[in-house]
Amino acid sequence: MRQEGSAVGREWIGVLCGVLMLLGAVPFAAVNASPGASYGHDFIRAGKSWPEEAPVAHSVDVNAVTSPEPAALQRQRLDALETQQGPYAPGLTEPLADLGRSLSRSGDIVGAARAYNRALHVLRVNEGLYSDNQLPLIRELFSVHRSLGDWRALDARYDYYFRLLGGAGEQPDARAAAEYFRWQREALRRGLDASDHRRLVQLYERNEQLLNAARDTSPAEQRWPLVDSQLRNLYLIQAQARPEAFSTRSDSALNFGFRQEPLQELDIYEQRLATIQRLAEGRGTELLVEFIAAQDVRDETLRARAWLALADWRQWNGAQGDALEDYRAVAAHLRATGQQALLEEWFGSPVELPDNGAFLRDPGEGGVLVSARFSINERGVARDVETEAYDEADKGFAMRLYRGLLRTRFRPRLEDGAPIASTGVERTYRYLDPEAIRRFRSP
Repeated sequence: MRQEGSAVGREWIGVLCGVLMLLGAVPFAAVNASPGASYGHDFIRAGKSWPEEAPVAHSVDVNAVTSPEPAALQRQRLDALETQQGPYAPGLTEPLADLGRSLSRSGDIVGAARAYNRALHVLRVNEGLYSDNQLPLIRELFSVHRSLGDWRALDARYDYYFRLLGGAGEQPDARAAAEYFRWQREALRRGLDASDHRRLVQLYERNEQLLNAARDTSPAEQRWPLVDSQLRNLYLIQAQARPEAFSTRSDSALNFGFRQEPLQELDIYEQRLATIQRLAEGRGTELLVEFIAAQDVRDETLRARAWLALADWRQWNGAQGDALEDYRAVAAHLRATGQQALLEEWFGSPVELPDNGAFLRDPGEGGVLVSARFSINERGVARDVETEAYDEADKGFAMRLYRGLLRTRFRPRLEDGAPIASTGVERTYRYLDPEAIRRFRSP
């Protein structure tokens, strides 16, 4: 038996079923690229982070870890074991992995990488190239490559990881697959490819394949990481939109900076990306509406989180009327279910969109600090913007931030369930200067 949701949840489902019928009856219209792609890409609120989307490498305090002596003793035991059983003995795998952990804790990241790689080699010799027992070692190597800033090696490691997840024709674990997709977005932001088109198209299509496979076989809680991942992919796709991929509306603000090649002159991945872009806004809406309306969503907080994502997606894409209705509905649900803390967290003050790190190019503390004072109207648009650099030499970044804030979509503040204007908003932003981006992309 499936558990019934709250009365408010059931009402939502009824409304959404009607929306789904409309979505099925009417082809998605051509959409306009959002002008709000600057936030996260060019600037970000000081102190804001999305570690689930852009993790930071953990530095090691060598003065706070144990003495390197245990690693030396581990090496002695390994040498003895290898002498007794040979260089590829199955019993070497775990001691090598333990050595890798010890060296990583002591700050010897290069030595840790050697130990983990040797452990993997021994495991493959004994169990084959596609043994599932490799997965824990590969996950530990993710942290090693990240600490070393070796993005090419990390990229190759993730590709091998994904092949292991789909071994023997099995459906990969949704969270593990979502982590692979998360890395693909990070690789795009780090500029690992001469052209983004192939990686972005393959990312979207692989995520879509797993979503389709999970639709009838996985519970809602396991489907959500894949839905959330695909939505972030669609943010990236929308941000790369060409004018010819969308409506014929003549808007110079939308055309700024986009190339104008005819479709027949594009390569196969650019053509495929242009096709995806035509339906991107509608696909994001469809994904979220279907999830919110699903009868197996038992967790009303999860349902509310998906509805908030839908409202933010619509707001970012310029469908402000629909977005404001959704924001009201989310607030009503949170009040009805006693989730006052989430109501304050989500709607207590205006929020820059997208609030998910999809564009984040520097999860650290790089960039130039610029202060801003502005108002946000009830539709989530910045007005009366004033910006000021802390350093006179950075005045140019203050002007760029000014223009970026005017393009940024905001989730408006709500009071008694209704969107209201916010005046006298004061915030500090990090504008990502070329040096910050260079550090982010460089190995």
